[in-house]
Amino acid sequence: MRLLLNEQINPMVAAELRKKGYDVVTANDLGTRGASDPEQFATAAAEQRALVTYNIADFHALFMDSAQKGLSHWGIIFISEKTISQRSVGPLVHALQHLLNDFPTDDALLHQALYLTKR
Repeated sequence: MRLLLNEQINPMVAAELRKKGYDVVTANDLGTRGASDPEQFATAAAEQRALVTYNIADFHALFMDSAQKGLSHWGIIFISEKTISQRSVGPLVHALQHLLNDFPTDDALLHQALYLTKR
């Protein structure tokens, strides 16, 4: 699975995962920092990447809208601040690494969403 980390996620998370051989980019890497949520979601879909975000409310609405309209996307991975703090780079890297190992194919989350938990 290939990931796009939404802009509120520390870029060190992407750097650490890339060191481990995973295909992970940030909104900044793609030049979409500051873009609207629908634009970020569309970019992730166009890049065939699952979107990783702490912005549950807005992206859940986009997820539901895409399902109603039959739009294609490569998945959304929601993270709750209550589960893994945005400041906790190590635990987030660890949880995402486990997820990437559990779902190695690019289409593993096609048209799906999941909530990331600590491992």
